[in-house]
Parts: sequence; C-alpha cells; structure tokens
Amino acid sequence: MTSYNEDRAAAGLAEMLALAYGIEPETARQIGYATALHDVGKMMIPLLHIISKPAALTPAEFAHMKTHTIWGANILKRISCDFGVMARKIALYHHERWDSTGYWGMNAAELPDYVQIAAISDVYTALISPNRPYKQSWPPDEALQHIKDGAGTHFNPALVEVFVSLSNTQKEEFYAEAK
Repeated sequence: MTSYNEDRAAAGLAEMLALAYGIEPETARQIGYATALHDVGKMMIPLLHIISKPAALTPAEFAHMKTHTIWGANILKRISCDFGVMARKIALYHHERWDSTGYWGMNAAELPDYVQIAAISDVYTALISPNRPYKQSWPPDEALQHIKDGAGTHFNPALVEVFVSLSNTQKEEFYAEAK
C-alpha cells in the first residue's frame, strides 16, 4: 500500500506539474489534493495477501488489485462538488494509459489532463519509493527516464515534456517534493 509520504509526494509533484503546465493555481492545488486520494480504494484490498505480497501477483490477484480504482471512485462519490468529481476521476482512471492499454482500456487522451498529471506523479513517486515489498527503489534519474520512455504510450507527451523540464529547471524543489 502506498504510504502517507508517498501520496503526499505524488500530490506535491502533481501540483507542481499542473502549475508548470499552465493550470491556474487554485485548480492546480485541487489536483494535488485529489492526487493524494488516488489510492484510497486500496484500503479495500487485502493488505497481506495482495498489496504487501513480495512477489508478482497472479492474474486473479491482479484483477482484484485493479478494483482499487473502482473502490476509490465509490468512496469518493460522497464528495459532490467539482473537487469530488476530479478526485473520483483520478481514483478511477489513474492507471489508464495514453495508448488505451491501461486497466480499463480507456484512451487517456480522452480524459481530463488532471488524470494524466496524477498518473505521471504517481508512477514517478512509486518508482523512487522505498516502501514497496515487491521491488527495490529506483534511482531518480532512472525513474525519470522511465517517464520519458513512456511518452506517447503510457503518458501524455506534452505533460512528460513539462515534467522533465521541471526536473531540470526546478531541480531542488522537484526532488524535495518527490521525497
């Protein structure tokens, strides 16, 4: 399961990316807050059996794990304002890919930009996180290369360009936020 620090890091990066992408500050802040909630549905997944498993998931376990997005959207539907809609969409679609090969096969290009902003921030922080029982933490430069390599397949190429630029131009703040 993602840790509080990892979710906070993803939220901070999402807000930075949204601002750098030209989204107005209040909306960027909301994207950050909504990104912090993206994995809320994981509390409905058996912790030891699936989330903390130190090996690859079986196809049945992976199918069960994918439901965290549905659980999250259902939990967040109680928030009825615009922020709630944003948080629900991020929870439900943060594993959708630009090329339609994500969890539910949706084309991420058809989703709001804030979903892909959350996805990039989530993947990057997950890769550098030491809190995963099934993988070693990646060095930040390798995680950044993974994001670059995913431009046009996993991620929105324009957002990847901005994300990479942030990592170069605001290096100190970027890496401080990511940890």
